[in-house]
Amino acid sequence: MKPMDQATGSSAAPDLAVVIPAWNERDNLELLLPALREVIVSLGLSAEIVVVDGGSHDGTREAAERRGARVVLQQEPGYGGALLAGFAATMAPYLVTMDADLSHRPLFLEGFWKHRDDAELLIASRYVAGGRADMGWFRRLLSHSLNQTYRRVLSLPLRDLSSGFRMYHRDVLAGLQLEARGFDVLEEILIRVHAAGWRIQEIPFHYMARGSGRSHVRLVQFGWAFLKTLVRMWRLRHAVQGGGRG
Repeated sequence: MKPMDQATGSSAAPDLAVVIPAWNERDNLELLLPALREVIVSLGLSAEIVVVDGGSHDGTREAAERRGARVVLQQEPGYGGALLAGFAATMAPYLVTMDADLSHRPLFLEGFWKHRDDAELLIASRYVAGGRADMGWFRRLLSHSLNQTYRRVLSLPLRDLSSGFRMYHRDVLAGLQLEARGFDVLEEILIRVHAAGWRIQEIPFHYMARGSGRSHVRLVQFGWAFLKTLVRMWRLRHAVQGGGRG
């Protein structure tokens, strides 16, 4: 039986799945999901929206279902666990991952879809020409420092390794074995995808401040966790350099 297209209500295999990790994001989802659906309809796509609930207690699940999303309960901890749950929940040929906090504007899906044949993994990038980020000076400094450090140490030709706003071709995710379960899963994915020979392209993106609520990221802890995993990522980078798509 084919899945129900949650953007149009018709029964069809979806062109696209949008995976949204969420934890206590009810108010933001009330705004995000209708806007996301409007963009999907304007593009003429069939799509399913998958909200991965990490144990919310503010009505996130009910709000997502009320707005037509399919809710998947997260089984493994961390941001990486949420992504894995979302990846496993759909067989759409293209998958977009985005945050629930309104920092990733739905209209950018137009750019993703326009460039879908240019690379197997597209990154909404704050740090390429034309991209920018609205954030406090400390967070901007930390983000720039982490991305530059990872880029140089891991020898990846990318500028925004920590952006979670991405579009994946299904083939990239098939058989992808991930160890990380925190936010460092984003770097691990890039290392493995790059080593397998898939194309990765960055698209300029304007990152905006989150909507309602407080960020779930504690900046110092976030930065320290990334620095601690740098050695593991470096070892992984060298371990998979000789790998391929097989």
